[in-house]
Amino acid sequence: MDLQEFKDLMHRLADAWSGQDTDAAIDCFTSDAVYMEPPDVQYYRGEDQLRAYFGALTPGTRMRFHNLWLDSESQTGAGEFTFGLEGGETADHGIAVVYLRDGRIALWREYVRKGPIDFDVFSATEGKAWRWQIGNYP
Repeated sequence: MDLQEFKDLMHRLADAWSGQDTDAAIDCFTSDAVYMEPPDVQYYRGEDQLRAYFGALTPGTRMRFHNLWLDSESQTGAGEFTFGLEGGETADHGIAVVYLRDGRIALWREYVRKGPIDFDVFSATEGKAWRWQIGNYP
């Protein structure tokens, strides 16, 4: 898979989740795929568990990828995303690391942080009270 094919796959997945189209989402994963959020938040294995998880999405749930990267040699990619309810005040923003096999996702590992729904506000550096900065670093 090349970068454009990877982007197409990930946007197809985001569109499927945003449209609550479980079958289209499942089609982006291998039948034995693992979906996890370490260290111990979420873990789903295989099509049956993924179908139950994806099928429970609340109508109005939206996903958007902001940036996508791929190492075509190892077939490992990553994407920075926002996932939340349309019109909500907060959303989950994160990074998903994916391992590909035969043009589909074989492993999805995500790292998530809740914040304001707007990604630009979430990722801005100005106007925030940073918990750690050079003035209070031990």
